[in-house]
Amino acid sequence: MTLAPPDTFRSTLGLDVRLSLLPSAPALKDRARVHFHAHTMESIAEVRRYATKQLQSDGEPFAQLRLRKPALLLPGDRFILRQFSPLVTIGGGTVIDAMPLRKSDRREAFLGLLMQGNEDATLSARVARRGQEGISLSQLVAETGWPGAQLEGQLSQPIQRGDIVRAGEFFVHAPAIEDLGCSLVAIVDKFHQANPLVVGVSKEELREAVHVSPEVLAIVLDRLLREKKIALTGELAHVPGRGVVMKDEEAESKKMIERAFASAGLKVPSLKEVLAGLTVDKARAQKIVTLLLRDKILIKISEDLVFHQSALAHLRHQVAALKAGTPKIDVARFKDLTGVSRKYAIPLLEYLDRERVTRRVGDERVIL
Repeated sequence: MTLAPPDTFRSTLGLDVRLSLLPSAPALKDRARVHFHAHTMESIAEVRRYATKQLQSDGEPFAQLRLRKPALLLPGDRFILRQFSPLVTIGGGTVIDAMPLRKSDRREAFLGLLMQGNEDATLSARVARRGQEGISLSQLVAETGWPGAQLEGQLSQPIQRGDIVRAGEFFVHAPAIEDLGCSLVAIVDKFHQANPLVVGVSKEELREAVHVSPEVLAIVLDRLLREKKIALTGELAHVPGRGVVMKDEEAESKKMIERAFASAGLKVPSLKEVLAGLTVDKARAQKIVTLLLRDKILIKISEDLVFHQSALAHLRHQVAALKAGTPKIDVARFKDLTGVSRKYAIPLLEYLDRERVTRRVGDERVIL
């Protein structure tokens, strides 16, 4: 029922409005049903009051209308209300917010601010009410009906003042950024207390915990890094200077795991066998293995096979040394070279392919 550029506006089933009822209109009770007319569309609507239990004809109160059919309306659009039965006109009103948030504190104060018509204050209020999630430029266009270029121009000054922070396509109220930073530091600190054998919490886990976009998270983490409140090791966030904290039995288990694989060369035992011989429980043992894999002391080349890095480094040197005599090697010659069975030979050759030490050509490998 409305012509608009594709993907610019969004239909709605909820409207925050200012009502103007006729003197002859009966008082509208909370959740009263009415006929709603705007432009060329008509729908049944439910009137939900804000401050009073029923809406009188005197004054112009705020209310929310819940439509039965979706409509495309923008702030400032006018509408007419007719009584549900009998079908007589009882008033009308103006759309104040065509995309009200389901949970919103100080809603009437927000609507009162929008009614003042101050565009800068309106934009700041729309950004602020989104809290830590922020609001995208396209969403602001859909909420206000204003062109994107106009919105960017009006937001430039509050961004320069530091009142609003831009994170990619998103705009976030500066106090919300500060609150989000405090939340992230608290989450990381709590994670350390619960997981002393883990270096830190992943950025994706942090994002899911606070429900923000990757762009907003990146801005906040960058601030925390500059302020030295959080440090990053790869994708893991942790308190600066905080490392893995091991008890005596955990440190001893770490040495036992490393020794077991270092002494085995290429004929490694299964990881399950090694962990079964430790004094720590299975959960802590798995975390210790994760640390060894992260530090590349152990290298996992298949679902079942883990090798010490020194054994694999020696293997790479052995295979590279063969190139002077022959540029190719097959499975049989590889088994003779290493003294391992086919169970180990095939995964190790595939590992060498991935590492670009060799390249498979038919049943043979070319040494690169």
